[in-house]
Amino acid sequence: MNEFEKLKINLRTDHFRNFGTESSSLLFKIFNIKYKFLLLLRLCGYFYNKRDGSFFYKVNYKVLYSVYNRYQLRLGIEIEPRTRIGKGLFLPHPNGIVINPEVIIGDNCSILHQVTIGNNSFKGLNALSKIGDNVQISAGAKIIGPCVIGNNVTIGANSVVTKNVGDDQVVGGVPAKFLNSKVSAVHNLYLGE
Repeated sequence: MNEFEKLKINLRTDHFRNFGTESSSLLFKIFNIKYKFLLLLRLCGYFYNKRDGSFFYKVNYKVLYSVYNRYQLRLGIEIEPRTRIGKGLFLPHPNGIVINPEVIIGDNCSILHQVTIGNNSFKGLNALSKIGDNVQISAGAKIIGPCVIGNNVTIGANSVVTKNVGDDQVVGGVPAKFLNSKVSAVHNLYLGE
């Protein structure tokens, strides 16, 4: 699959996860700030990956990134376009989210407000997290790498994750501890299961 096909799939699945449909009216697209932020994030990521090509891609990346940066400042979000994020990113309340650009995030990830995903500088600048598919990161949670978050994981509100989390777990607390092996039914509704 080429980069353009991947972009179309990312845009379609992000839109569905955030708004419940695969497309919306033009009026909605013009005035909804979350839609514009997600669109610019994906477009900037596309042009970032293609910027080594022609002059056209470099110029488009620079122009789109300057607009995207304004939306980051307006929403208080720090997500670099080069961050590897799978399809179906769900941001119900895009505010105060900080993600290190080297973090890898899987498909159908839900990230609520005031979430930080970064590194532990005492363990090295490259000590980053990898987040699996179908992960829900609740409000105020902090994930401090290096750690691997498995698939189908729910991280509780205001939790601090510093160690690996296996598949199909619910964790919470400071530091985060195993709470349950049943993933939130609400999260599964968002995934259409």
